[in-house]
Amino acid sequence: MRPGDDDLGPDERERGPREPPPPERQGIGARHVLIGLLAIVLIAFAIANFERVDVNFLVFETQARVVTVIVVAAILGFIAGYFVGRPSREERKRLRPPKAS
Repeated sequence: MRPGDDDLGPDERERGPREPPPPERQGIGARHVLIGLLAIVLIAFAIANFERVDVNFLVFETQARVVTVIVVAAILGFIAGYFVGRPSREERKRLRPPKAS
């Protein structure tokens, strides 16, 4: 047995020495550039749609900014889609793998 093997589990002893973690990347990656571009597009969209419009609900009417109406509609659509597409309790029970005894 090698020194330091006492704290390893049986599976880790069989695999051999651990590899060092990969070096951390430096600089700006493609993900950061994409997030920055998306933020710029969203800010430009909000500025371009900042005027007030009449919003007619079934029981009352009000004024709101176009960007606010779009964001609220998107959030409500996401929530409705989440609950409509979510499986029922019985379907979730059937989808779960059986518990091991």
